[in-house]
Parts: sequence; structure tokens; C-alpha cells
Amino acid sequence: MKDKICLITGGSQGIGKVTALELAKIGATVVIVCRNRQRGETAVAEIKSATGNNAVSLQLADLAEQAEIRQLAADFGAKYQRLDVLINNAGFIARERTLTQDGIEPTFAVNHLAPFLLTNLLLPLLKASAPARVVNVASQAHSQTLDFDNLQGEKSFEGIAPYKQAKLANILFTFELARRLAGTGVVANCLHPGVIRSQLLDDFDYM
Repeated sequence: MKDKICLITGGSQGIGKVTALELAKIGATVVIVCRNRQRGETAVAEIKSATGNNAVSLQLADLAEQAEIRQLAADFGAKYQRLDVLINNAGFIARERTLTQDGIEPTFAVNHLAPFLLTNLLLPLLKASAPARVVNVASQAHSQTLDFDNLQGEKSFEGIAPYKQAKLANILFTFELARRLAGTGVVANCLHPGVIRSQLLDDFDYM
């Protein structure tokens, strides 16, 4: 992975941080995205110290807000001339239904619309960097169907249900993205990382 540039959302803790650490170990240039500067800077410092790789940096963005996603893509494109691997990892589960500034329920915004928008904004750079790869972190907990009448909990907001819908949307998006990218040199994958002890469900009554 030497000379490869990797962008990882949700890279300050949990799965994203471990992924960033392992990529840094094998020589990649790693950019982690999170919304909390202190946590992000701490993660970058720890990864650099553990790996001896100083090509690790931070970009701040609240992925619930589409304006910040657009700014993230613009800032990344201004700083880097290529993108070899985009890992859409950031996850969020809301305890109760609210709306973002864009009028979107945050669980759906962060878990699906953010990777959808960020990937599409960065596709020109990914294609220009081919061979390149998009990795969407999905979940075996995904819904079996999408309920378009209650996609964002408009009618009822029950526990982890919006997260499950978003994760199915991740999978469907990945399959269609892979189909559309055939022949471009950009590969799209999604995965279930397993049951991981991360901070995603901290203080969340998902039963």
C-alpha cells in the first residue's frame, strides 16, 4: 500500500480506527474523517506513534450535514491528486427521532446518505486513480426490505429499525455502484464486519 491514499470515515475510534492503523502499518497515506477534533487528533497521534508512519492526517466533517460532506470532498480534492481507497465506515444510531438541517433523520443521513453522497462526489478522483476501490461497511443486521413509507421513521421510530434500513440501502447502493463502475478500474465492495465491541451502541437501548 505504499504511495496509496486511503480515506476512512469514522476513523477516530472502533472499526475505522483499527482499519486506519492497519493501513498505516503497511505504508499507506491515511486520512481519517470524524466530527470531533480532539478525538480525531488523538487518534492520528496514536496511529503515528504505533506505526511510525507520519502520513496520517485528519479531516473534520459532520456527516449528518450534506454541506459538510460537500466541503469534505472539495477539501480532499484540493489537497490530494488521487484517491486509491475510500472506506465508508462511519456509523450512528439515534436514540430518538430528530431532523438534520437538511430535514433528514440522522441515522439514515449518516449511515446511508453520507456514503452515497461522498462516494459520488469523489468518483471522478477515484476513476482517475484507477485501479481504486470503494468499501462500504454494511451489517448483517440489515432489514430484509425497505419500507419507503417509513424510511426515516416518519410514521414510527422504533429502536434500531432505521439503522437496519440504512444498512440494506448500503448494500443495494454497493451492488448498483459495482454494476455502473464495471470496466472503469474502480471496484465497489460492501461487508459485514462481524459483531464488534465498538462505541456504536454505547448507551443505546436497542432491545
